[in-house]
Amino acid sequence: MVIKIDQIIKKIKNSPTIKSGIWYTITDFLLKGMAFITIPIFTRLLTVEEYGIVSVYTTFVGIFMIITGLDIHASIGTGINDFKEKKKEFLSSTLFLSLISFIIQFFFIWLFKNQTSKIFNIDSIVLILAVTSGYLAFIFTFYTSIKIFEKDYKKKSLLSLTNALLNVVLSIWLLLIIENNKYLGRIYGDIISKIILSSILFLVIIIKGKKLIWLKAWKYSLLIGVPLILHNLSGIILSQFDRLAIQKIIGSEKVGLYSYAYTLGMIPLIILGATNLAWVPWFYDKMFESKKNDINIKSKYYNEFYIIILSLILILTPELGLIMAPKIYNTSLIIIPIIIVSYYMQFLSTIYVNFAFFYKKTGSISLGTLLAGVINIVLNILLIPKFGYEIAAITTLISYFFLLFFHALNVRYNLKDKTISARYMFGWAFLIIVLGISQYLIAKYFGMFSFIERLSRILIFGVLGIAVGIKLYKKLKHHLNK
Repeated sequence: MVIKIDQIIKKIKNSPTIKSGIWYTITDFLLKGMAFITIPIFTRLLTVEEYGIVSVYTTFVGIFMIITGLDIHASIGTGINDFKEKKKEFLSSTLFLSLISFIIQFFFIWLFKNQTSKIFNIDSIVLILAVTSGYLAFIFTFYTSIKIFEKDYKKKSLLSLTNALLNVVLSIWLLLIIENNKYLGRIYGDIISKIILSSILFLVIIIKGKKLIWLKAWKYSLLIGVPLILHNLSGIILSQFDRLAIQKIIGSEKVGLYSYAYTLGMIPLIILGATNLAWVPWFYDKMFESKKNDINIKSKYYNEFYIIILSLILILTPELGLIMAPKIYNTSLIIIPIIIVSYYMQFLSTIYVNFAFFYKKTGSISLGTLLAGVINIVLNILLIPKFGYEIAAITTLISYFFLLFFHALNVRYNLKDKTISARYMFGWAFLIIVLGISQYLIAKYFGMFSFIERLSRILIFGVLGIAVGIKLYKKLKHHLNK
């Protein structure tokens, strides 16, 4: 019996999780669609070296977003329930606490800006701009996190689109009028757009809450957020330290090539970001209701849907890379299978991490991510000087696998939650790793875009996607016919 279209439509209409997931997915594709559309623009308006400088700046923005805001937006999910009667006051006081943190940290970073910029081989002005942009990004994330847990997915999505569009328009305009150090045009476009929106959102939260100092709320948010700083910084190390290492050891040009491949390979991260925004509120609801069997079943649907999309991405992304930038960037496309598989390891890790968030055991999250981050640092420092920038993609994959391993151990043995089948998750992890590395080696041996490379890419990932698609279809058919 074929699944009826009206059954699917009814299922979607009756499920806030599915509706929000679809909305977030569409929005994130529009957001990253802008990023993809602008790749040919930015790779042509900037030199490869300048493209690399912007990538390093973006890395520091991510770092300072975590440090300056103390990661206290992580307390919003549980805080709006635990402070239900004074939700607005909780939010305004918590946000004000982050402002105090930013002012203090900005002062010390300004004092030591020259020493820090020398260590990382970047201009001090880029460092200061990154600090400011990082805190503005925190404010924006704080506000959108509120909308996520209020399930106001439309407002969250529209804000994100407005921010991205304003960023791109300002950046392109500034790049066209700036003659020297054109990378500053891209950076100024980013920071000006954030100043405009984040200032408004900051005032909205503060005016609604009207409470600035509330020690109880501060203690609550710090106990949840601060332990996560190490986790999220380690996450930045996992995803971005390779760029910093390449910048320090080899130079900005290789960072530009490496960053281009990573930008192309980030589509799985787009899907993860979109689907996780919908998954987390649903997951919290099911955990509160003690419906763990439902979580176990749906997590398998979730994984198999992700693999189908992953297969398509693995087939098409290298071809897309040929037309998105000047030919000088094409040498980096060989690492795309490794990059995409790394993002799959991150996807599986996120499923486990959500359990630790629910149990408010954020310290254990940080430990696992820190260990994986240390592995990444050591491998990059040892191997990049010997094997060049390509090896950084493989060291990142190794580190992400250990990230998955550590978080799985934490949930199963520390939190003592056996909802998710480790055999199922790691079975898929090993399979995708083997397929991704095999495709990389084929490209390495026969040449990227050779007949053999293209044929193997279509066969390996085409068969994978079709097989998983048939399996998922049968499961959904059985579920809908119950």
